[in-house]
Amino acid sequence: MSEEKFFVNKFLYFQEKNQDDYFYNSLIYIFEHNEDGALGIVMNKVIPISENIIFKTLKIDTDFERKNLLNGGPVDMNKLFVIHNQHDQTESLNVENGLSLTSSMDVLENIGTGSFNHSYRLALGYCGWDAGQLDFEATKNSWLIVEAPKNIIFDEEPKNLVKRISKEVGYDIDKIQNSEIITKH
Repeated sequence: MSEEKFFVNKFLYFQEKNQDDYFYNSLIYIFEHNEDGALGIVMNKVIPISENIIFKTLKIDTDFERKNLLNGGPVDMNKLFVIHNQHDQTESLNVENGLSLTSSMDVLENIGTGSFNHSYRLALGYCGWDAGQLDFEATKNSWLIVEAPKNIIFDEEPKNLVKRISKEVGYDIDKIQNSEIITKH
């Protein structure tokens, strides 16, 4: 597969309209995609758990009112990830001209104590694809590949991201539908 077909630093929107599918109405940011597979985080779905509960569990004292966690995906749902825009953070997967991803305790402690001076979101779990799996699903139009400003995830509430990205790209991404149902998650 040639480099330009990899979806790193892009949003994917699930086009199939089966409401029973895990990815129904999911907007995913892709952090890694290569010949070995892909990794992304769902950006528009939340879990009704406050970040304060996570900080308390990790024994990090915080007095700040926090937002809810993102439901990052169906893989490793007990693993906590930080999506952020501090590109010089060495313990992160830093996407060129994009977002960064880490599970560093140092970053979590800095967020909890209020000393993290960058934008962030916390997520439980992630989305993962084996080698060739995402490529195959994309050829079957299961995913709409979308270019949009990356920091939009920090500026907008998760539930409003699809609408906001639709405005950015000039069409309703949730109105496009795949006519061939092949992906089952």
